[in-house]
Amino acid sequence: MLEIRDVTQRFGGLTALNRVSLNVPAGKVIGLIGPNGAGKTTLINAISGLAHPTEGQIYFGDRAIQRMPPHRITQLGISRTYQNIRLFGEMTVLENLIVAQHGLGRSSILGSVLTLPGFRAEQRLLQQRAGALLTQFELSDKASQRAGALPYGDQRRLEMARALATRPKLLLLDEPTAGMNPIETEALGTEILELRQKGLAVLVIEHDMALIHQVCDEIYVLNFGQIIAHGTPNQIKNNPLVIEAYLGEEG
Repeated sequence: MLEIRDVTQRFGGLTALNRVSLNVPAGKVIGLIGPNGAGKTTLINAISGLAHPTEGQIYFGDRAIQRMPPHRITQLGISRTYQNIRLFGEMTVLENLIVAQHGLGRSSILGSVLTLPGFRAEQRLLQQRAGALLTQFELSDKASQRAGALPYGDQRRLEMARALATRPKLLLLDEPTAGMNPIETEALGTEILELRQKGLAVLVIEHDMALIHQVCDEIYVLNFGQIIAHGTPNQIKNNPLVIEAYLGEEG
């Protein structure tokens, strides 16, 4: 589904990514791990269109997307969350999910201004889809609350629900459990596994190795902008290069 071929990302004299290649098949959860500053978020930004690689190709299906703007990439079926939560804090929980679906709408500007029957039917459908996500992430009782006032764990779950509101084929998760307690983390891991069962492809960046081992089919390890290992969770766990990257040579 997603194929990254020899992607290099330079910022001036800094090489943040150096000939990175990886694959995310349909219906699989792929982990991307590495020390802080390894280039993980830079790679997610390149996939989602927030940055354009200096060299290399990114294919989603048979489409090269490395030069596409973010909104086109979203329309193709790629959605993401952020390391730092980026909800619309002054909107309600429900409004965040409705706004996220704006790219799915087909009503004309005239239809929306005049609230024609087609526009009203479309709005009802968006409300229904948002309601289903609220139920899925156990946020129904908070639908009318301001998103910025939610507890941190609920904000994290709302951001994931908002990413799913675009009905993606590929979900990019950038440290989705940051700040969550172990119970919340395990529950989110269960959600990720359910998404895989529905056929969704997921690429997840995470420092919580318990979550990585809970959900991932394969793991890529990034260090100083280069892939240094790739394999199953058990293979990565015992890889000496990975141990050295995280703990140092003596570790």
